Amino acid sequence: MKLQKFYILAAAALLFGAFSAQAQTAAFNATAGPFDNLDHDCVVKSETGSQVLLLNHQDIVVQSFTTCTSGKAQVAYVIIKQSDSEGLLQAFITDSRGDVIEGAKAEVRESFNGMLKLKFDGEASLKSNQQYFLKLRALGTNLVIEGRYGDAENTLHLNGWKLDGNISAAVGMRESIDRPAAIVDGRNPYGDDNLIEDRASEFNTYFSVFPNPFSEDFSVKFNRDLKGETILMLTDLSGNVLHREVRNNPLDGTQVYMNPIYNLHPGAYALRIINDHRVYTQTLMKQ
Repeated sequence: MKLQKFYILAAAALLFGAFSAQAQTAAFNATAGPFDNLDHDCVVKSETGSQVLLLNHQDIVVQSFTTCTSGKAQVAYVIIKQSDSEGLLQAFITDSRGDVIEGAKAEVRESFNGMLKLKFDGEASLKSNQQYFLKLRALGTNLVIEGRYGDAENTLHLNGWKLDGNISAAVGMRESIDRPAAIVDGRNPYGDDNLIEDRASEFNTYFSVFPNPFSEDFSVKFNRDLKGETILMLTDLSGNVLHREVRNNPLDGTQVYMNPIYNLHPGAYALRIINDHRVYTQTLMKQ
């Protein structure tokens, strides 16, 4: 059974006894491009519309979405047109079985009107081009959420009832790039004691990095000849690879230009250079 639970703002205000007179008579227009230019590798977003969906205290709305990359969900965004009191909005990402993968919550102020941001822990990885579900639950407040009634690519359920349409929501994701497999030192094949060595103290003998701190890009200069394949990787402190270059038999004086395609936040990053079963590590600072 399908229910139509979308309303124009004026009608929703009449159902919301706590709304102000201004909210009851306000003209409602779809927000233009609310999910554009967000600082993520990619953003899964639904269409905005000129209707709203009422989400009362302890109501649960679930909307499907298809991931735009393999990686981690960072933030859920929801456009709220009105709240009648202070409370919380919970957000969960679940799989097709309903198992919770990520969770977040955010405070909602009384009479809130805008885009609410709910930040996930970002520990769980999602597969690319797979269907997941954004589950929202209101606690201690009644909300009017922007939405659109009609045909939609996603599925939408309110308290278990299927609706036609979507709510104005988005999920910002960070891409995960597979890290190279650990290189086993062939001189001792018997255990983890001889996996890649970290020789930070030798870094400056073999390489020079400039500038450090860097703004957008930096260069790595080889101070000695190296034999074989040499891998240069810029990673965050969790080990996620943000940029990778490969050189074969680099000579003394060789320079490698590192220009990450990601929008890096200011802070600390690790430059790892792998050659002959060794890893040389240097900490870099992004301004």
